[in-house]
Amino acid sequence: MVIKRNKVFIKSLQGAVVSLMLISVAACNMSPEYKRPDASIARDWPIGPSYGPPLTQGAKLPQAYNVGWKVFFRDPVLSQLIAMSLSNNRNLREAIENITASHASYIRQRGEIFPTIDANAGASYQTSPGKTFGVGGARSVHSNSLSTGLGISNYEIDLFDHVRSLTRAARESYLAQQENTISVQISLISEVANTYMAWLADMDSLRTIQQSIQNRQSNLNLIKGMHRYGQQNAQAVAQAVELLQEAKSQEQVYLNTVANDMNSLTLLVGQPIPASVLQSVGPNPSLDQFVSMPEVASGLPSDLLERRPDIRQAEHLLKEANANIGYARAAFFPSIQLTTSGGTAGSTFAQMFGPYSAAWSVMPKITVPLLDEGQNLAQLRTAKAKARAAAAHYQYVVQTAFKEVADSLSARATLKEKWGADIENVKASQKDYQLSFARFKNGIDSYLSTLVAQRTLLTAKVSAIQSRLQYMQSLSTLYKTLGGGWSADTDYQSSAINTASTTSSIVKK
Repeated sequence: MVIKRNKVFIKSLQGAVVSLMLISVAACNMSPEYKRPDASIARDWPIGPSYGPPLTQGAKLPQAYNVGWKVFFRDPVLSQLIAMSLSNNRNLREAIENITASHASYIRQRGEIFPTIDANAGASYQTSPGKTFGVGGARSVHSNSLSTGLGISNYEIDLFDHVRSLTRAARESYLAQQENTISVQISLISEVANTYMAWLADMDSLRTIQQSIQNRQSNLNLIKGMHRYGQQNAQAVAQAVELLQEAKSQEQVYLNTVANDMNSLTLLVGQPIPASVLQSVGPNPSLDQFVSMPEVASGLPSDLLERRPDIRQAEHLLKEANANIGYARAAFFPSIQLTTSGGTAGSTFAQMFGPYSAAWSVMPKITVPLLDEGQNLAQLRTAKAKARAAAAHYQYVVQTAFKEVADSLSARATLKEKWGADIENVKASQKDYQLSFARFKNGIDSYLSTLVAQRTLLTAKVSAIQSRLQYMQSLSTLYKTLGGGWSADTDYQSSAINTASTTSSIVKK
């Protein structure tokens, strides 16, 4: 009989829980209807001589967001470096762990929607003097109490969207953190690529300067010999020494730059770069060895709204602020909390499961805001102001993304032309130096014209190397600004979660 009554109670409790959940689901939504703010950007990318030919879908080029980083960065050494950075970079690990924390906060908040059912069991044993209970004599009075049952503690019936507003806000915060992690990953990939290319270019510049040092040393030896035989004056010797020491000074600058490049690359990779990786570059690392990157289509500016993770992050933060308005509005309405318990009780174990042992209680509580000195109104105004600020931030992020892509398109076109012009300048400077040196050896001109020509030649060579680097980096930057680095064929949220779990396991190991 007792078991049957307990089953009836459990079914009644289940029915009550379901009813409470249905009431909460059917409750009104206090959050404003969400509308994506106007992006306030042009419908098309800028055109003009500084932007070159447009990279559109008509060119039959793949969209950047459909090109994975392994396809775009085809250089084998760079691919190894990027893979290591995705596993070991500490900034990325921090962002991934923030996803875990944000997801846990969301799950905790979401749990507030559902009642928490606890099982409980208790016992009380007490002995008191008989006179305490009005009983004559010195005999003590013993009392026992045993109980067991199920109960709901302080469950808020969410009639006015108080709890669900917080849940929506927590979910948007979690999604924003996911987008931030994807953004960190894309930026990391691009930064590793640009730093590796800078190291190769600076190695080229260093070798160019070292070759110039050898050439200038030979010239100095020649001029010293001519000076011994009276064919050149001391001024020519001094000018040759000046030119040699100038190149040696530049050599030290680039030795430091190359070391800094490798230090930066090591920091991005998150571990010492294995010797086998550097050995695969060869004894003379150079941009000439680098496998070029493919062209990608720029698409339309509106594509950025769906593909750039930083824009999606800003929109999730805007939705979070929108949900917080609903929470602030709900504070003006009554709050209903419910505490229930049910089970059996008795003074002995046998009585606890005997007839008439059922015990239950229902304690509803309603709180109605009456006088709060304007606190709820101030909270609502604050939430609305933060929502307007989040909308402005979203629009700024969109406009910044548009600017970054436009700048990258301009850099791609102009730096390519600059690189070509610098190459022609090197050819002209090389010819000028050869002619100037020939005229000097034949006694037609002083060494000054050779000095100027040789200095100009070295500057032109280093400038051409740096122009090539800047053009190659502009392709990498354009790929990043267009949202490249994750495939549109794969759900980006699942990808972030998988990356988080994978990296977390690596951290634990």
